[in-house]
Amino acid sequence: MAAIDVISANLPILRELHDRIGQLELADRVGVSRRTIARLENADVTDPGVDLMRRIAGELGVTLSLATETKLRAVTIALPEDVCERLASADGGETLEAMVRAARHPT
Repeated sequence: MAAIDVISANLPILRELHDRIGQLELADRVGVSRRTIARLENADVTDPGVDLMRRIAGELGVTLSLATETKLRAVTIALPEDVCERLASADGGETLEAMVRAARHPT
């Protein structure tokens, strides 16, 4: 799967996780137009560039690799309330990454 397809699938999920940030707000925070974010989510950009994706990932609180290399899937599951609150917090992206790492490398 091409990186742009992963980015396209992941951006809406990561925006939702990150306090339901809208395309316009994310665009403003990373210094691009809302149209650029929309084009990324529609896979209409062939090469968004590492710098832009690093800024987007940073703004969403995740690593570049999670945003661009690991296709995410939105699921609805029951979680303890404190975990939901943690995922909805400013460090929600870091929490998600820790959960992914733990699931991939159980102790």
